[in-house]
Amino acid sequence: MDFKNLKDETKEMIKALAISGSLIVLFYVLINNLKPIASVLMSSLSAMAPFLIGLIFVFLLEPVRRMAEEKWLVNLKAEPRAKRKLAVTIAMVVCLLCLFAFFMILIPQLMSSLRIFIGSFDSYVATLRNMIDSLDGIDQNVEAALIEALNTTGSKLLEWLTGAEGGLVQILSYSVSVLKGVMNFFIGLIIALYILLDEERFKLQIKKLIYGLMDRKRADSTMHLLRLTMRTFNSFIFGKAIDSLLIGFICWICCMVMRMPYGPLISVVVGVTNMIPVFGPFIGAVPCILILLIINPIKALEFSVFILILQQIDGNIIGPRILGDAVGLPTLWVMFAIIVGGAMLGIVGMFVGVPIFSVVYALVRDYCYGQLKEKDVSFLNL
Repeated sequence: MDFKNLKDETKEMIKALAISGSLIVLFYVLINNLKPIASVLMSSLSAMAPFLIGLIFVFLLEPVRRMAEEKWLVNLKAEPRAKRKLAVTIAMVVCLLCLFAFFMILIPQLMSSLRIFIGSFDSYVATLRNMIDSLDGIDQNVEAALIEALNTTGSKLLEWLTGAEGGLVQILSYSVSVLKGVMNFFIGLIIALYILLDEERFKLQIKKLIYGLMDRKRADSTMHLLRLTMRTFNSFIFGKAIDSLLIGFICWICCMVMRMPYGPLISVVVGVTNMIPVFGPFIGAVPCILILLIINPIKALEFSVFILILQQIDGNIIGPRILGDAVGLPTLWVMFAIIVGGAMLGIVGMFVGVPIFSVVYALVRDYCYGQLKEKDVSFLNL
């Protein structure tokens, strides 16, 4: 069969079938090889950890640097280079003050809550065991299995918590992994400092490299992809960090007002898990509710109502005002990105999967709109 002699409609149909078949095969291979792919990705991420941490700092500090340079220092009579250095210094000071406040104010209370929780852990396990024993009509085999699972899980959790708390000084002093993490943190901060100071030069170097290696059309497409990626990640990471910090702070204040047990611990869990869209609030709320249910069922009910109200306020008022349309994804595709990202990279994948898929979604959408415009297809006629 001569492909050139076929009708245009037939050619387009064959191309569409070939592309669809290739995508289906690629998706099938991806799903069936998630673990090897995830292993390779995690190894790559571990090797690039300082640079990734530096990029995260850039995303967090760039809005502060821009605000300082364009608003706070706009009337300062100084050379642009000096003004840039001062703006970066202000951004770094703000970052370090936030970290200092976190470690000096929240960490001691968090450790106190953790210490109390560990001391009362045996009584919580006993309470759960009594609740299982008091259930009427439950099969004895099921009851025995539940109690065995509870004892096993409880002992492992207590061992992990006790080791984490009791060996904290030794870990901070001698653990290679902690030292490596601290080194990566400071190296990332230094990388972010250099990028922020010479942002325009780095952008120009990347632009020269792309246009030097590619033809004009491909280079333009690549630059568009880079701008879209940077804009999406910048808006998402900075906005989500501010949103989660605010939610964690509100939760902390309200927990103190309601005299909630383990308020600092609960607030940290709620704030950190809030970084994950859609599923984050539920991931953080469930263990907190279970802990409170063992201690005081009334407090668990109060917290459930409070967290539901807080998440509604966040989803409808706080989040939209801070994030706006940072990702531009419908809820269905946000859930898809979280599920696939979580399957591949765990918690990290649940977080970065959303902005990555947002970039892919925007590119596919723009391509489809361009094709529809070329074919003069109106949505009103579909």
